[in-house]
Amino acid sequence: MAKNTSKTKKQKEEELPIRPWISMRGGMIVMTITSLALAVLIAWQAIPSTGWLEGILWGLLFGGLIWAIFFGNLWITRKLRK
Repeated sequence: MAKNTSKTKKQKEEELPIRPWISMRGGMIVMTITSLALAVLIAWQAIPSTGWLEGILWGLLFGGLIWAIFFGNLWITRKLRK
Protein backbone atom coordinates (compact mmCIF):
# COMPACT_ATOMS: atom_id res chain seq x y z
CA MET A 1 0.00 0.00 0.00
CA ALA A 2 1.17 3.46 -0.79
CA LYS A 3 1.16 6.08 1.89
CA ASN A 4 -0.96 9.12 1.25
CA THR A 5 1.58 11.78 2.25
CA SER A 6 0.12 14.57 0.19
CA LYS A 7 -2.53 16.63 1.86
CA THR A 8 -5.77 17.41 0.16
CA LYS A 9 -6.44 20.92 -1.04
CA LYS A 10 -9.04 21.50 1.66
CA GLN A 11 -6.61 20.56 4.44
CA LYS A 12 -4.00 22.95 3.06
CA GLU A 13 -6.51 25.80 2.94
CA GLU A 14 -7.55 25.17 6.55
CA GLU A 15 -3.96 25.52 7.76
CA LEU A 16 -3.45 28.94 6.18
CA PRO A 17 -3.95 31.82 8.61
CA ILE A 18 -6.85 34.12 7.85
CA ARG A 19 -5.50 37.62 7.36
CA PRO A 20 -7.66 40.70 6.89
CA TRP A 21 -7.18 42.67 3.68
CA ILE A 22 -7.26 45.98 5.60
CA SER A 23 -6.02 46.79 9.10
CA MET A 24 -8.42 47.73 11.87
CA ARG A 25 -6.90 51.23 12.04
CA GLY A 26 -7.37 51.71 8.30
CA GLY A 27 -10.94 50.44 8.57
CA MET A 28 -11.73 52.89 11.35
CA ILE A 29 -10.35 55.77 9.29
CA VAL A 30 -12.47 54.75 6.29
CA MET A 31 -15.54 54.36 8.52
CA THR A 32 -15.00 57.79 10.10
CA ILE A 33 -14.69 59.51 6.73
CA THR A 34 -17.69 57.64 5.34
CA SER A 35 -19.95 58.35 8.31
CA LEU A 36 -19.01 62.03 8.44
CA ALA A 37 -19.58 62.41 4.71
CA LEU A 38 -22.98 60.70 4.95
CA ALA A 39 -24.00 62.78 7.97
CA VAL A 40 -23.09 66.03 6.21
CA LEU A 41 -24.83 64.98 2.99
CA ILE A 42 -28.04 63.95 4.76
CA ALA A 43 -28.09 67.11 6.89
CA TRP A 44 -27.44 69.28 3.83
CA GLN A 45 -30.37 67.69 2.02
CA ALA A 46 -32.74 67.73 5.02
CA ILE A 47 -32.12 71.24 6.38
CA PRO A 48 -34.07 73.14 3.68
CA SER A 49 -37.21 71.10 4.21
CA THR A 50 -37.14 70.35 7.96
CA GLY A 51 -35.09 73.11 9.57
CA TRP A 52 -31.64 73.22 11.12
CA LEU A 53 -32.16 71.15 14.26
CA GLU A 54 -34.12 68.31 12.68
CA GLY A 55 -31.83 68.25 9.63
CA ILE A 56 -28.73 67.91 11.80
CA LEU A 57 -30.41 65.18 13.87
CA TRP A 58 -31.23 63.22 10.70
CA GLY A 59 -27.60 63.55 9.61
CA LEU A 60 -26.35 62.31 12.97
CA LEU A 61 -28.79 59.41 12.87
CA PHE A 62 -27.62 58.18 9.49
CA GLY A 63 -23.95 58.75 10.36
CA GLY A 64 -24.46 56.70 13.53
CA LEU A 65 -26.22 53.94 11.64
CA ILE A 66 -23.07 53.43 9.57
CA TRP A 67 -21.19 52.69 12.81
CA ALA A 68 -23.99 50.42 14.08
CA ILE A 69 -23.86 48.37 10.88
CA PHE A 70 -20.05 48.21 11.03
CA PHE A 71 -19.90 47.00 14.63
CA GLY A 72 -22.84 44.64 14.10
CA ASN A 73 -21.08 43.05 11.16
CA LEU A 74 -17.85 42.81 13.17
CA TRP A 75 -19.69 41.14 16.07
CA ILE A 76 -21.47 38.63 13.81
CA THR A 77 -18.23 37.76 12.02
CA ARG A 78 -16.42 37.14 15.29
CA LYS A 79 -19.26 34.95 16.58
CA LEU A 80 -19.36 32.85 13.40
CA ARG A 81 -15.59 32.29 13.24
CA LYS A 82 -15.37 30.79 16.73
